[in-house]
Amino acid sequence: MRLTRLIGPAAALALAGSALATGTAAQAETPAPDTGAPASVTLPTGDRVTVLPGGATGIEPAPGREDTTFLTPPSPDGDIVVVPADRVAAVLGGDEDPRRYNVTELLAAGQSDAAAAPAAALDDSEYTGLVPAADGAAAFADGDLQPLHLTLLDRDGKAPDGSWMLWVARDGSAAGDIPIGADGTGTIDLPPGDYIVVSGFWSAPTGTGRGQQIAGITPVAVGDGPAELVLDGAAAAPVGVHVERETEFLNAAFNIGAKGPENLGYGVFLGPLDDAFVLPEPDLPEYELSFVYQPVLTGPVTDPVPYAYNLAFVEKGAYPEDTEFTVADEDLAAVATDYRDLGTAYSAKQGDTCDYGDHVDGWLGSGFCSLVPTAVPSQRTMLYTADPDVQWNLNLKAGTSTPDGVFLTDGFAVGAAAVLEPGRSERTMPRGGLSAGLSGAYRHSDGGVDYMGFDLAPNGGGNGEQLVLAGDKGDVTLSRDGEVLSSVYGLDFYLERMYGPLPESDAGGRYTLSVDATETSKSRVFGTDFATEWSFDSAEAAEGEWSDIALPVVQLTSDAIEGGYAPKRGCQEITLDLRTNQYLPAVHAEDMAFEVSYDDGATWRDVPLDRDGDTATAELTHPRRAEWVSVRLTALDDHGTEVTQTVIRAFGLD
Repeated sequence: MRLTRLIGPAAALALAGSALATGTAAQAETPAPDTGAPASVTLPTGDRVTVLPGGATGIEPAPGREDTTFLTPPSPDGDIVVVPADRVAAVLGGDEDPRRYNVTELLAAGQSDAAAAPAAALDDSEYTGLVPAADGAAAFADGDLQPLHLTLLDRDGKAPDGSWMLWVARDGSAAGDIPIGADGTGTIDLPPGDYIVVSGFWSAPTGTGRGQQIAGITPVAVGDGPAELVLDGAAAAPVGVHVERETEFLNAAFNIGAKGPENLGYGVFLGPLDDAFVLPEPDLPEYELSFVYQPVLTGPVTDPVPYAYNLAFVEKGAYPEDTEFTVADEDLAAVATDYRDLGTAYSAKQGDTCDYGDHVDGWLGSGFCSLVPTAVPSQRTMLYTADPDVQWNLNLKAGTSTPDGVFLTDGFAVGAAAVLEPGRSERTMPRGGLSAGLSGAYRHSDGGVDYMGFDLAPNGGGNGEQLVLAGDKGDVTLSRDGEVLSSVYGLDFYLERMYGPLPESDAGGRYTLSVDATETSKSRVFGTDFATEWSFDSAEAAEGEWSDIALPVVQLTSDAIEGGYAPKRGCQEITLDLRTNQYLPAVHAEDMAFEVSYDDGATWRDVPLDRDGDTATAELTHPRRAEWVSVRLTALDDHGTEVTQTVIRAFGLD
């Protein structure tokens, strides 16, 4: 969650000495396009959940809670909900507020500390157990009700230590939770009909045995009399993996789902002492089933060549026939990964990787992964599932943070996606090569007042990755037809957004948004200065409506750039692409231009382009003694928006 700088008309705030109004505003009041910057919430238990670029959601248990299991039940609204297993009973029993475990809503309200969040900042949704209730979700108050008796048994035939149970009408018309007592039984009164019970129940690890996590989606019919349903862990199939090398099981994300009249599922983030089991596959032809198991295994810390397994077993339409997987190294992608620092080294306490496998057709499971401590620079061989149906989302963040450890104050976060093939390969993260991150703007009308907001990333990269930089500050000026409307000074582009009212007389027109760096990160040797200017048209928004404004940028890619550097000799091929935030209106290039400088912007050289639509290519032959390449990129899109962006020391030469 970024802070939001409030802006206002310059004349109205002249007494303050600038056009900057002090204060912050909640994201819920000023939504903006997501540029992929990480945001974190510390749960009431001290465990931290971080939403990373590319959509990955990483979990970092609090000190002393490394063995904790986390439930990640799907929400009807798609909210990210994370509840430690040892707090589920308290939440379901009404002793804890489920809203303090809804990561999405907490971030939307600008809250990074769930325990300290004021009640007024929490969402006002009705909850069904752990998640916000779906439309029409309610217990039946009257009618011809019949009891449905449930009995839960763990793998040893005993009552489990905890559970989360949900009943859903098979047509998706209603739902509710099922309280389960300490004896493993519970009863819910329902009208006759067809239902689905979504179940997750567990027994904690002991000194002599591992923990059990049992999940299931089970159809059940309620007739004219009492109905019985026994969910027996002894009938559940083990879920696990066997690999060739010596490893320790770190954790795993495990999720089963069913999409149909209602989106159902159960997700759990396993601790290192947990085993997973899945109840028999249900016969639900009107639902599409899904299965996701993503284990992380690490090699011995004493191994001279560090390695780890990040595996993904995903199935769409059914459960796998065998849920105990065996993989051979020769069938995996073995990627020798070089984690780079972009200028300043960070210890493993300051860096994390977070990799997870997704189905290429879209999100199947929880999207959760382990935050694995990773120093930069460092090297590690990563062994991944090589499956054409699995797209890997690969994430690295490193840097210094705010005192609460939630937000980066300096450093970077980088994410990339790839479908991997078996065999050995090499990878560098981040690749680097700066041009600009993805920015966006929006306009809103409320009470006859027009507001405009900006989410800016003027210094970043897209060289086969999404590179977001922290630690840069600058001045931002919004003007219309040459008249300055608002200015913000010292805006932290990673932590802050810009938002505020336009003058009462503003009826739309041609706007110019100028960004100039004033204080760049001291931890990088790249991107030592930058500036961007957009000129765009915008009309008044209808009352109560939001309108999105695309702020296109030209992003630079080159296979020759690795870790921020390209070879000094030879001909370097450059590709330029006009890109926008995927959630904003699509635009297309009408024109592009490219200039380079080898003296930090003192002089510039035009570079010929071969443009085809939104993509242009160029070739660079660098001067013999050149050490740095600075770039100036301009473009015109088919909506009439013009952009000029300059980055000093976009990449180095070696």
